[in-house]
Formats: sequence, structure tokens, C-alpha cells
Amino acid sequence: MREVRVGEVPPSGGTAVQDDAERPVFRGNGPDDYVCVSCGNVLASGMDALYMTKKVRVRCGRCRTVNVAITDESPAGDPRLLARARRETAGS
Repeated sequence: MREVRVGEVPPSGGTAVQDDAERPVFRGNGPDDYVCVSCGNVLASGMDALYMTKKVRVRCGRCRTVNVAITDESPAGDPRLLARARRETAGS
């Protein structure tokens, strides 16, 4: 994750707030854990990179830093649309 840049606001995105610093905001079945850029607190565990888009922002429950999941190298696109496109291609 990285810290949100000044003036950076994702379209139709929101910020999840971590109420308990001991519990991740999101849990999944993927290979990656996402931690706060400032203090190293776990914000999301077991996530797939496709679901951690520029719309995913989390305010750390420990240090209050707002983190954004996507980096400049991260894959872009809605994972639901990507999965649908793969199914349609496979069915052809």
C-alpha cells in the first residue's frame, strides 16, 4: 500500500476505517497481505491483487494514515469485468 497523495480522490471510491487495529478491515483467500505504509499494521489479509484497486482506501486504526491499495504498477480494471471477459472468451 502507499499513502494517499495530496488531492488524490478516486472516482466513486470511499475510505474504509479500521476500528480495531488488531483486526484487518478486509479478509480474502488470496496470497497477499496489505500493511500500513507508516506503521506496518495489517489492514487487509489474504487478498488477491485484482481486488485491491485504486478505489480501495483504508484508514489505519493504529496511526490514522490513509492508505491506498493500488500502486503505479498494480493491475487496473474491475475484477468482475475481467472474470466475465475470460468466461466469454473461453466459451467462444
